[in-house]
Amino acid sequence: MKGPFERLKYDLRRVWECPVCHRQARTPGTGTASLCACQQQVALNERQWMKLVHDGPLRLGNAGPPRPNAT
Repeated sequence: MKGPFERLKYDLRRVWECPVCHRQARTPGTGTASLCACQQQVALNERQWMKLVHDGPLRLGNAGPPRPNAT
């Protein structure tokens, strides 16, 4: 069994970027497509979907217990 810090160590969300307004959004890993709020008023055949920037686990900076110094 993994300790309580394993779920806090990694960010498993996907990062999307709008090609029109360059806004970035994070969604859970279950999302397969994302539409920016700036595209809601555009006609259906002219909408531009957000592009996937990063997919996969990202290790967060200072998550978990401090490590002892190796001296």
